[in-house]
Amino acid sequence: MVSRRRFLRLGAGAIAGATTTGCVGSPRRGDGTASADTANATESAPNGADDAPTTTPGDLPTWSPDWTLSFDDWHVLGLDAADAADAGGPLYVTLSRDGGDSAVAAVDPGDRSVRWRTPMDGEAVGGSHASYQRIARGGWGVTLDSDTVYAVAGRADEREWTALHAFDRASGDERWSLERDRELGVAGVSAGLLVATGLEFFPPADQTPMSHQTPEEPLTTVVYGVDPTDGTVAWERTFTAVEDVAVGEWGVVVATDGGLVVLGRDGARRFTVGDGPATRVEVAGDRAFVLTGENEGATLSGVAANGDVDWRYDAPVHELRLAGDRLYAGGDAVVAVDADGTVVWRDDDYGQWLLRDPDGDTLYTRSGVRQDAATAYDAAGGERWTFAPPSNNAWPEAATNDSLVATAITAEDADDPFKTVYAVDSAGEATASFGRDTVFDASASPTPPTSPTAGRPSSP
Repeated sequence: MVSRRRFLRLGAGAIAGATTTGCVGSPRRGDGTASADTANATESAPNGADDAPTTTPGDLPTWSPDWTLSFDDWHVLGLDAADAADAGGPLYVTLSRDGGDSAVAAVDPGDRSVRWRTPMDGEAVGGSHASYQRIARGGWGVTLDSDTVYAVAGRADEREWTALHAFDRASGDERWSLERDRELGVAGVSAGLLVATGLEFFPPADQTPMSHQTPEEPLTTVVYGVDPTDGTVAWERTFTAVEDVAVGEWGVVVATDGGLVVLGRDGARRFTVGDGPATRVEVAGDRAFVLTGENEGATLSGVAANGDVDWRYDAPVHELRLAGDRLYAGGDAVVAVDADGTVVWRDDDYGQWLLRDPDGDTLYTRSGVRQDAATAYDAAGGERWTFAPPSNNAWPEAATNDSLVATAITAEDADDPFKTVYAVDSAGEATASFGRDTVFDASASPTPPTSPTAGRPSSP
């Protein structure tokens, strides 16, 4: 089956489009007792998914793009496909140029045209977009709202300043910008509130950085409540040792080394939870999912909008991925948990860099003790297959409804490509590959490309 989603390839100064073929414990309430409602559900859930078939590719045909688009002397750093509500819409490209300039461009994948390109002063700031997942493909990107594109650029490497820009999604016109002497980022946008963060620079700009230098005190982070229509800062609050920030319709949740702090949408402190380090947080509806502790001592908790801790569940995880009202967690185990604390399934095999396909029926992980494979899970529970390329380092990169892009470091000698990218079908079989340094995203399109261009992009 030919997917109607296209994968987009990152090259030096070019993008290209290519078509693909083809033992569970009971959660505990806040008082430490097991929840009767969820205990029965979790007892019947999979207790460690059965090992599924593992495939290793042999000789494969070269995966060539259907079309390419050059940006001349600009380097492509990041690529963000339109969201599901705008299927077939533009691709948003983060660009950089020698000398420190940066830009955001909107590309029409149908006619391979640049709808608009808007420059920004300074270099694009990595990890500043809301969907940043701390994985290989998540280094640079933009945050998309219904009619706005948010991007951050500045002189972060020089520890001087950064600016948050708001661009009209249709025209690329800049609506406003917010500059601070901090490293800015977007935590999220919800119901007319944009939440941004500003991390203190270290060391200060007037000090020369030293190898392995660490601050004597935890760095401060300012959380900003911003009006997305004009960039007005309605409020700001300062915290130390911030690990994560999430925003929902009922408030802003800040994870710090002292626990969880919940602010109202007006910035007023509503309540705190716990007195130990909180490392990750996600908000779904009237619930916050919180991860505390590390390794075997890690605990997932469900915190209600009134501050009650409704359930806790111990699992050796360190990464969260929210999909609707379901939370996936990865680490030394992979777990799926619903908002009420029901553990839908758990696999006690290693898995991180969680990736969900667009229709939500498959979860992919970077798997294997050596982190050298990609495993597909049925979202309802159960391992489907594992793709193990000939590499000591591999991961899932992007997914359509029925296909996966997996990247592997394959350089064993100077003649080998440093990275090889594989097109993998729904059965876990590689159908094509090419050797390039890439970043992918998947774009929904109502029709396949109409007039593919010949050839392949130049090497980075």
